[in-house]
Amino acid sequence: MAQAFSSPWLLDSPYWIVLHCADPACREAIVPALKRLNVGVVHGDAALAGWRSGPDWAAEWEKFAGSVKNLAELSALRVAVLPADTLPSAQEIRLSLRPFAEIDAIAANLWLAVALAEDKLICFMQRVLDRRGKLVGFEAFARIEQEGGKIVSGGAVMQASHALHVEYQVDRMLHREAIKSFVEFDLEGFVFINFLTGFIHRPEVYLEGLSQAVEGSGLLPRFVALDVPLPDYANNVAKIKTIATYCRSRGFAMALDDVMTPEGLGPLLADIRPAFVKLDARLGPLMLDGKRQSAVVEIIRLAHESGASVLAEGVESEALYQHYLNAGVDMFQGYYFGAPERYPPLPAQAQVKGS
Repeated sequence: MAQAFSSPWLLDSPYWIVLHCADPACREAIVPALKRLNVGVVHGDAALAGWRSGPDWAAEWEKFAGSVKNLAELSALRVAVLPADTLPSAQEIRLSLRPFAEIDAIAANLWLAVALAEDKLICFMQRVLDRRGKLVGFEAFARIEQEGGKIVSGGAVMQASHALHVEYQVDRMLHREAIKSFVEFDLEGFVFINFLTGFIHRPEVYLEGLSQAVEGSGLLPRFVALDVPLPDYANNVAKIKTIATYCRSRGFAMALDDVMTPEGLGPLLADIRPAFVKLDARLGPLMLDGKRQSAVVEIIRLAHESGASVLAEGVESEALYQHYLNAGVDMFQGYYFGAPERYPPLPAQAQVKGS
């Protein structure tokens, strides 16, 4: 992939870890740990204590956090982690303070920043088939490949990226990798691209990297389908309309994703005219016990009325496949037809770690 990744939490320089705790109970809870680390007050402020760490500040942080017995008392603790040779000023420290839980989550998920810097983000593709079993495209997923060939799943990647506040960077890297893999391996049909719609305020800016990747690949834009999760914008139809307008301006297809109910769907589909309506995978068990069949049939009717094809995700059994076929679903995706596959492929698939 050869894409640069930078993070303020992953620099080849010393760091200062400074704790701010004005609450007496909080200070009492951390005193034993500070004594073990030989940490003292900084800037003559009894509420500030800190120490200089090497580039691997997360290991130093884990030593501290692991030696605090009463973590419940740390809700008032705020922490600044700053790359610096010398002690930052009191003002710099106070401007950089974050809650204990946030710094703890960053330290625990720094493995992702290391993996991204080492270009370990890879793309997996899962097949999408029509009613006759013909291939109509692939959905792209992010994965991280660790040492020894172990694969970290997309859910774990996105959870870690949220902790590190790098969702946008990860999203852009996946977009480029998905288009590159789709073209390089001569995959057919549509490529369905997920993205963090909650971050999109101006699609023309957020999706600029995707547009550039498509333009440089030779792939026709109409074969690129952007998945827009309906729950993300259920209360902000104007945002969905903005994204739909952007898709049309670039020639992309749009897929309204994670649809579970027909309520309010008709007017929305009439406004945005997506190419695809994707049934939420959670509908599968409800379809099998008959609780949501009428709702799915109504979703299908509304989608077809608007000119959209209906795609069922999470199809994992012959029984569910038959239920969806009988209901009129147009396309299918799920482990019943095959697991997501690595691109570039490996002779033997690695073990998946995470959820």
